[in-house]
Amino acid sequence: TYSKEAFRHFVSARLGSARICRRSFSDDEQSRNQQAFKWRKPLGQYSGINIYNHAMRQKVPLVLRNPQMVTWYTCGPTVYDSAHLGHASTYVKVDILQRILRDHFKINLVTAMNITDVDDKIINRARLSGIDWLKMARAYESEFRQDMLRLNVQPPDVRCHVTTTMPSIVQFIQELIKDEKAYVTPDKSVYFDVSKSQHYGKLQRLGQSEEEKTDPAKKNSSDFALWKSRQASSNEPTWAAPWGGEGRPGWHIECSAIAGLFFGSQLDFHAGGLDLRFPHHENEEAQCCARYKTDQWVNYWIHTGQLSMVGDKDKMSKSLGNTISVSEMLKEYSADEFRMACLLSNYRNAMPYSEQLMMTARQTLQRFKNFQADLSAYTQFLKPIHLLDEGALKAQLAHTVNEFDSSLRDDFDTARAISILIDQMSSISRCINEQHVNAENEPAFCIDLLLAAGNFINRAMVTFGVSELVQRESLQEKISSQAHGIDSSLLVDDVLTIRGRMREKATSGEVKNSQLLAACDELRNLLQQHGIQVRDHKQGSSWVFAVSCPAPDDKSKSSAE
Repeated sequence: TYSKEAFRHFVSARLGSARICRRSFSDDEQSRNQQAFKWRKPLGQYSGINIYNHAMRQKVPLVLRNPQMVTWYTCGPTVYDSAHLGHASTYVKVDILQRILRDHFKINLVTAMNITDVDDKIINRARLSGIDWLKMARAYESEFRQDMLRLNVQPPDVRCHVTTTMPSIVQFIQELIKDEKAYVTPDKSVYFDVSKSQHYGKLQRLGQSEEEKTDPAKKNSSDFALWKSRQASSNEPTWAAPWGGEGRPGWHIECSAIAGLFFGSQLDFHAGGLDLRFPHHENEEAQCCARYKTDQWVNYWIHTGQLSMVGDKDKMSKSLGNTISVSEMLKEYSADEFRMACLLSNYRNAMPYSEQLMMTARQTLQRFKNFQADLSAYTQFLKPIHLLDEGALKAQLAHTVNEFDSSLRDDFDTARAISILIDQMSSISRCINEQHVNAENEPAFCIDLLLAAGNFINRAMVTFGVSELVQRESLQEKISSQAHGIDSSLLVDDVLTIRGRMREKATSGEVKNSQLLAACDELRNLLQQHGIQVRDHKQGSSWVFAVSCPAPDDKSKSSAE
């Protein structure tokens, strides 16, 4: 037991070392509340898909509240500068996931995105540039949309500007004030009262903090702005507020109000970069749980891994000056190559950007194109055909289809899915390129099975948003060709037929005609400069549009070899 004097000394020492601060979200009581929260599985139909839940630190089942309609909201850009690869990786990864749900799992997604067109960064950038803030925002928004189209990112079903949804944002804030979840400060700003949010910090699993309250207008150190009042000397854009004065919305309230406007009191999916998980997504969740009187507004948060330059520990960011614009990247690589780079890792993983990564993506994509070209050559009898093991091919195709589906059901594991497709391609390539004897078990030509496998692989890549591996003539191209009497595909075929006769004549005698073979090589290189890759076979040549167009002195096999 302690004496009274010892006890007083102990208490005095503890108080002397204590920091004087207002209530923080991470004090003992709030930590207990946060730790008590557990993700709640929605009521509905299990999709057979499992998704990683950051708060739970584990995969959870995807249950559809309404199998006929699934809602998805994505945080859009703040349009004050050109989009860079950090933005691109997020939107391409989100696009891949949405395509998988729509096209592979046949889920009817309804998608929305905001455009932040009024913000401190926009206002400051416009002021420094001496141009109108809204005109600048619209210009960068137009550029962003063009970048997304060039990256083959499907647009959301609806985009919504902050400036055009101001009444909904104001109404949302009014409801929070009325329910005493937010408060108005003397200067007519509005803050969200974090102490009224029972489970604040649940997405990030926040620990204790001794953060001091630096703003005297705040009740708690972690309270955040819903509405910023206009400063007397400011010339920034503002809107009238029913609680008095003029101002504009804070960052976090925009997405809550816009998503709530379209999807109401519960949202199936909400996506954004991992860097938005806190504070942006945490604050969105707190606002909407307070507004709709629930403890779980979003059922499934999707956070994509951040892109950074190899060797740089920081994410790619405009504020850090370590960015590469989408336009700059597309001068060196194609949209399909960048998408393949995103496919080669899980959407949650960090993406270290480098020339090596992009060359791996380029080579992988070319491997898919070369496979389709070889398969086409085989089924058009440009290669010797063999009797193959029909039973083995059937079993392998069934295995590929099942494993591909299983990989996507496991938190959209596109890296494993790509690996499964490559295994199938490698097996078929061995059959059509290396097998010189007929199969003994269940021998058959199996042209139908080979084409079925090729179709499945092509559809899988299209599902991921990659351009078709098999070149198909569009109606526009057909009309244009008919108008000019030119069919580009037939033209290339005829050129290769003549080249094939030249090669055959050059090698028919006892001594090869080196001049004729050199002319064949020159013709092949000329076609390659125009994006057409020629592949020579024993019984002719086939061609495919190349992913990239290397110089004529590349490693392609010479006709003389």
